[in-house]
Amino acid sequence: MVLEPDFSVIINGETELIKERVVSIRTTDEAGIMSDSCEIELDDYDDALSLAKSEAKIEISLGYKGGELTKIGSYHVKEIDIDGARKTLKIKANAASKAMRSQKSKSHEGTMSDLIPEMADEYEVDAAVSDEVEDLDLEDFPQFAESDMNYMTRLSQKVGAVAKPTDNHLVFANDMSAKSTSGKNLPTKNVDVSELSEYSCSFKETESGDGAVGTVYADWYDKENADYKIVSVGSGDPWIELDEIFPSEAAALAAAQAKFKRVVKSNKTFRFTTGGRPDFFAESPIVFTGLSPKIPANWIISRVEHTLSSSGFATNVDCSSVS
Repeated sequence: MVLEPDFSVIINGETELIKERVVSIRTTDEAGIMSDSCEIELDDYDDALSLAKSEAKIEISLGYKGGELTKIGSYHVKEIDIDGARKTLKIKANAASKAMRSQKSKSHEGTMSDLIPEMADEYEVDAAVSDEVEDLDLEDFPQFAESDMNYMTRLSQKVGAVAKPTDNHLVFANDMSAKSTSGKNLPTKNVDVSELSEYSCSFKETESGDGAVGTVYADWYDKENADYKIVSVGSGDPWIELDEIFPSEAAALAAAQAKFKRVVKSNKTFRFTTGGRPDFFAESPIVFTGLSPKIPANWIISRVEHTLSSSGFATNVDCSSVS
């Protein structure tokens, strides 16, 4: 039986008129610093469509007729492109609100477990902070002429975390934690190679020959003894030294661990395309059967792109190594 794709697009509460005019939908869900985004192309053959206002809320759900649709995300309108020749409108939106991108300068006290709920309340969304990164001391990291999203992103890169707005949540969580915004373990997706229309795997070997970074060094300044010191993560070659001088040993160690994890994560990648799978989300663990023995079976989803149009419903997925 061939499943017929179905969807729901709600823009400021309107559904039926919009649905009749949808030409294509593309959504992107990424683990990491990028905000979830979407693009919706609409048929405006009679010039009857009104322009969605900046920051208008969009909710998208995808699935198949006869079944329950899966909510993919909530977004805020950022840009509208008009194609006069084709009589179409393209709406571009992402999950970060305008307020999240406003620049500010301030010092912070406490930890991420204090800051993220405070920010979430300001933006009227829910907070999600994982146990692994909730104790990050903010005193060492002032916010200077940057938006809250840029500040969170900067901190996430120092401790190996995910920082992003997604579906009415403000998330600061351990990268590749395989957990949802609520902190629950995400269910493992099991996929057979027969379900893939195409796939590829890449291995980046380092000088050590085994695809693993050797050592990451980070410098920090000991104010009490007025001396520069160094911490390291890993062992052997090749080695990397971070450019920044950190204000404490804990901050330097966290940054070195984060860099070590990012390098290891990028050494093995797996990409594939399959029929529309609205149940695939970034951070979900995924296990394959039927692949070549040269390719690992276990991965973590790092990016999901759903595309629905007259050509059908397809899902493109990028995966990162679990070790």
